[in-house]
Amino acid sequence: MRVNDFAVWLGAVFLGAVLFGCSFSVSVSTKQVLTGKDKIAIEAKQPPKPKPAPAPIKIKPVLKAKVVGKKIEISEKVMFEFDKAIIKIDSHGLLGDVAKVLEEHGDIDKIRIEGHTDSEGKNSYNKKLSQKRADAVKAFLVQAGIDESRLEAVGYGEERPVGDNATDDGREKNRRVEFNILKRKSGSEGEEPEPK
Repeated sequence: MRVNDFAVWLGAVFLGAVLFGCSFSVSVSTKQVLTGKDKIAIEAKQPPKPKPAPAPIKIKPVLKAKVVGKKIEISEKVMFEFDKAIIKIDSHGLLGDVAKVLEEHGDIDKIRIEGHTDSEGKNSYNKKLSQKRADAVKAFLVQAGIDESRLEAVGYGEERPVGDNATDDGREKNRRVEFNILKRKSGSEGEEPEPK
């Protein structure tokens, strides 16, 4: 059978397949190979093998708390309900990150959770409120698995301002919770251990 005769025969086969509803998936390779006298080998094309899915990229979450010198610095404020020592849900993630930092830094033996207020209201009231808020943060961290012996809570009220209480911005800065490192396993008070 010559090449032209074969092409006519192949066309008739396809036409028959279409007319009788048969499926036909054999195709002629662009590289036709002659085997013997005037014979054409038909190569069936194999579907490409699917590529394996790439391994998922693990992204380490960015914590909102980190050890900087003698403090655990937080990137946002601990928020409480107005005039209460109830921690807002929005701050639970932040305090969870503080707990993670304490878990990762087992060398921190003791931190002081400090509650601070602005100068609005009576000093005695502000001091009590700041103590209750510091206690609430301590209780949260204990609930998160931090050993209570590593935590100390102190309310300073309006005694240690960092902003001007005569301005809204200053008062906002003064209403805060701080985490100060008191002792580390290195034995030095609040100091970073020597690098090994």
